[in-house]
Amino acid sequence: GVHISWYKDGIMPWTAEKFGLCYSYRQKRQIIPIRYWMDGRLVGTNARTTVENYDLFNIRKYFISPGYNKTANIYGFWENQNDIEKAGYCVIFEAERSVLKRDSLHDSTGLALQGHSISEEQVRIILSLDIHEVVIAMDKDVPIEEVWSICERFYLKRTVTYIIDKYKLLGSKDSPADAKNKIYNYLFRYREKYDEEKHNSYMNKLKNKQVKN
Repeated sequence: GVHISWYKDGIMPWTAEKFGLCYSYRQKRQIIPIRYWMDGRLVGTNARTTVENYDLFNIRKYFISPGYNKTANIYGFWENQNDIEKAGYCVIFEAERSVLKRDSLHDSTGLALQGHSISEEQVRIILSLDIHEVVIAMDKDVPIEEVWSICERFYLKRTVTYIIDKYKLLGSKDSPADAKNKIYNYLFRYREKYDEEKHNSYMNKLKNKQVKN
């Protein structure tokens, strides 16, 4: 099941059952099983502390299984693949909690990179989906250049869009999935397309950065 703080944060029992969430009373951590994208094998866990003000006690926020290679996997792929392909698109978040929050609102289109960068293998995994659109939904504090760098990996391979908080509806470090459903749906509806103009803008920024270096 889920810790009361996660339940209050919007992660529901049906999602806990679907993703196999459990709680360690001894460690005071919410345990998130991580399954291999291709066959559902358990390949690790991510344990998130439920201790308040954990940083004051020198407690790590996350403890991921030693040896787990997150660059070779996509969180939520195994559980959400069928619903994603029915919808025709996926939404790529940073963290597992974003996938879980959206699933709790009956939106099973989320995947998580478990970070805000993407590897070649993760790109390959996502492109294996029978979908027409990839939506990038990084946390608000991720610079737009980093968002565009992820978009670039899918440019001309799929329609690529990204969620951007132009109207300051999110907290400074929030994921779009942290928003209430009405706000999330608004941000999703007005997502921006990574088109030729943005591609050229990103390429020019990269060239200028290289010149300066």
